[in-house]
Amino acid sequence: MEIKALLYGITSFLLPHLPKLTSLKKEDAAAEAAVDKDSAHDAQALKWAKKIWDKVKNAPKTRLSFKEALNDIIESPSDPDALAAFRYQLRKYVETDPAIGESLKQLWLEMSSQGVGVDLSSSLTAAKWIDILNQNDDVLKRLEMVRLLRTGVPPETVAAQFHTDLNYLFRVHSAFSLNGVYGILSGSNILHWLDKLNKEDPILRRLEMIRLLRSGSPVETIANEYRAVKEYIYRLNNRFSANGVVAIMDENDFQKYRSLYPPYIKVCSFNLHGVHDEDPTRLKRIANELCVYDPDLCAYQEVIKGAGIEETSLQIADMMSGITGMYYRTQYGYCHMYMNKYPEGIAISGRYNLKNPQIIDLNKGLVEELHPLMDRYAAAAQFEIYGHKVIFASVHLDHSENPRIRYAQLEKLVKVLESTYGTDYHASIIAGDFNDTEDSVTIEYMTDIGYKDAYRHCHRTGGNTFNSTNPFTRIDYIMVKGKVKIHSAELILNDPKLSDHIGVYAVIE
Repeated sequence: MEIKALLYGITSFLLPHLPKLTSLKKEDAAAEAAVDKDSAHDAQALKWAKKIWDKVKNAPKTRLSFKEALNDIIESPSDPDALAAFRYQLRKYVETDPAIGESLKQLWLEMSSQGVGVDLSSSLTAAKWIDILNQNDDVLKRLEMVRLLRTGVPPETVAAQFHTDLNYLFRVHSAFSLNGVYGILSGSNILHWLDKLNKEDPILRRLEMIRLLRSGSPVETIANEYRAVKEYIYRLNNRFSANGVVAIMDENDFQKYRSLYPPYIKVCSFNLHGVHDEDPTRLKRIANELCVYDPDLCAYQEVIKGAGIEETSLQIADMMSGITGMYYRTQYGYCHMYMNKYPEGIAISGRYNLKNPQIIDLNKGLVEELHPLMDRYAAAAQFEIYGHKVIFASVHLDHSENPRIRYAQLEKLVKVLESTYGTDYHASIIAGDFNDTEDSVTIEYMTDIGYKDAYRHCHRTGGNTFNSTNPFTRIDYIMVKGKVKIHSAELILNDPKLSDHIGVYAVIE
C-alpha cells in the first residue's frame, strides 16, 4: 500500500478521535477508563486509534509545524484546508523514519481485516460490517472481496476466505473497477473487457495494468495479478501519461505493426464532377468508399467552394477524419466558375502535415504563349511520409482541342515543383484529370522525364475513366517519379451517381 493512500485513510480515521487522543496520558488510568466507557466514542474504534496515535504521538513534541496543524484540525475538524495541512505534516513526519510507516501499514491492514472503519458505532464493536448483514448475499460477498483486496490483504488470503480462486477474485475486482457495483451484481456473468480479446496480448495486458492503477487499485494487487513488480507498473503508467500507447510498445510490437502496415503510400485521384444537387448523400458515399482504401494522399478536381456550398473536398476530408480517426488536411485552389454559378477548383488532401502548400498558376508563362480555354491551377504541397520527402500535386488540365496547351501546362508545373521543392525528393506524384489520352504528347512528356503511369505500370490494358456511365477513354492518371516502386493500382468509385469520372488508386512502395 502506498504511503499517501495509507495516510489519507489514517487521517480520516483519526479525525473524530483526536480530541480524546491528545488529552490522554498513560499515567492517567482513570481518564483512560472514562474514555472507554464514553458512549460518544466507539470503544473498539478508539482502541485502534490509540494504537495508531502511539506511533506518531512524539511528532507534536518535536515538530512545531505538526503541533500547529494538529491544533488547527482539532479546532476546525470540518475545515478541508486544516485536514490537508494535518495530513501533509503527518506524511512529512512518517517519511523521516520508514519504520514508522511500516508499523502503521501493519496496524492498518490488521484493523481493516477486522472490518473496523471510520464510522463504526458502539453496537458494532469488533464485528465486521458484513457480519450484521445477510452473509449469504453474493453481491455483498463480492464487495467484501474487493474491499479486502483494495486495503492490501493478500489475494491468496482473500481467495481462501471466500473459497474461490485467484482468477475469479481478480475478475470481480476488475469488473468493479470498470462499472462499480453494477459490474458485480451477477456472479455468473462477470465480464472482463479482455474476455473477447487476446488476453495474452502484451499491449492489452499493459493497458489493463495502467487502467487498474488509475482506477484506484493498489499497486500491490495489480502486481500480484499480473506477476509484475511495482516499479514496472509505475514505469508503464508514467510512460503512458507522457506519450500514450506508443510509449508502452516494445520492439516486438513495432515489428508486428510494421508487418501489418508496411511502408506504402496510398494515393487516389477523383474528379468530383461539381455539384449534384439531387443527391445530398453523394459526398458521404464518396468518403465512405474512399475510407475502404485508407488513402494517405488524395487529389480532387472540380471541387466547389462558394455559392452557399462548403468546400466539397473539405467536407469529404472531415467525414474521412471521423470515420478513420485520422486527420485529413486539405489545400484548395480556385480555378473558374462552373455553370456560371459555382466557384470550382482543385484540391489536395492528406493525413500528414502539408508543408509549404502552393497554388500554381497554369495560365500564364506557358511556352509558345499558349493560353487555356479556362483558368487552370494546380494544388501542391510537400509531405514527410515514413521519414521521406514526398511532393504531391493535383491537376485539372485544360480541355482544349490543342494538346500543346496541356503539354505546356505540365511543363510549367514540373518546373515550378522542382524550383519550389527541389529535386531531392523520395517521390514526386502528380495526379488528376489530364484531359488527355495515354498516347498524347502530354503523357509522352511525363514518361520522357521519368514519371511512370501507375495504372499502366500494373495493367497492360484497360483503365478507362471517362465517362462513368460508358467509359470509353482514359484521362485520369497518377504519375509517379522517384526512388519508389508501384506496388498496385486499380479503378475505384465506379458509380455514375457519384461522378461522371471513375477514380484511380495506387499503392506505392
